[in-house]
Amino acid sequence: MTNLKTIDAETLLSQPMHRIPFLVDDLLAPGLYIMAGAPKVGKSWLALWLCTRIASGKPVWKFAARCSTVLYLCLEDNRQRIQNRLSEMVGGEPDDLSSLYFSTEAQTLTMSDRGTGLLKQLHEFVAGQPDTRLIVIDTLQKVRTAADVSYGCDYNDLSLLKSFADHHHLTVLVIHHLRKMKDDDPLNRISGTTGISGAADGTLVLIRSKRSENGAVLHCTGRDIQTRELTLEFNQSDCVWELRSDSAVDDPVPSEEVLEHLLVWLREAGSFSGTAEELSATLRQRCGVLYPGNVLTRKMRSCAEELERYGFVCRFRRTHDRRLIELERVGRVGDDGIFAGGENIDATVAERDSKAASA
Repeated sequence: MTNLKTIDAETLLSQPMHRIPFLVDDLLAPGLYIMAGAPKVGKSWLALWLCTRIASGKPVWKFAARCSTVLYLCLEDNRQRIQNRLSEMVGGEPDDLSSLYFSTEAQTLTMSDRGTGLLKQLHEFVAGQPDTRLIVIDTLQKVRTAADVSYGCDYNDLSLLKSFADHHHLTVLVIHHLRKMKDDDPLNRISGTTGISGAADGTLVLIRSKRSENGAVLHCTGRDIQTRELTLEFNQSDCVWELRSDSAVDDPVPSEEVLEHLLVWLREAGSFSGTAEELSATLRQRCGVLYPGNVLTRKMRSCAEELERYGFVCRFRRTHDRRLIELERVGRVGDDGIFAGGENIDATVAERDSKAASA
């Protein structure tokens, strides 16, 4: 019998956090996602638009997207309907969509991991297109075989897709329906049992707004994303859902801001060893900014990888009475502000500000 692989809390807290390689920043991370909505609400239009944005590397509303290969299983459509929708959406001068693939037929899920059925087809596609980062299945019911509706069946079917997504480090987005019964909690409106939402890493529930026939609210929640409500409006001329508002409150202390102040000070100091409160006091004295110790610790963990790019390594260590943050230069800084083996923080900040201004 294989022993459990464990890690103690102190060791876990001492390790820097690795940033999640989001497919769409703050919306879609690697894993299994459900997009649910009532019939004819516009789920497929939204899914198709997401596919075109990711395949061309363009932002999804205000959220940056990672350009990658996309597979869209349009199992309730035919090629002519897909062609018509795509033409209406992208217009006369479309972007390069050569990395966006469609299929109107697919096998169903089986309990076999790779040997037969849909999973085998998906494994073979990814093997031929290793840059694939998004697979859309429209709809869930088209790939299921179980006749009974139970928590176990729902959870098992969705777990197969989640295991596939986790194995290949990509996003599987499954289109599903809502039940007719009203509920204040959008998750409770997803058709089937809670096994569907329970197995998924995130859910996007599209509910038509009562105030406008073209309006809807996309309720987003998940393990790796912040809960938010995106108010959308369907543009009839372009057949695109446009963003009108976002309920999520931006983080008052962006990680990029913390990183910039750290690097400005570290270029002179070279290294640091002390508690989060001591580092906070130092930054306040040297740079005139105040970050609470707990906020600073969290931000340090999230930007540890970026610090290495600029020539510094960040470690977290526990003594008998204190938790220490240790910063050490691993590269050499020149007069031009460039770290040997690192990057130029001034140039990076200038480039980011320029992009923000042009946007």
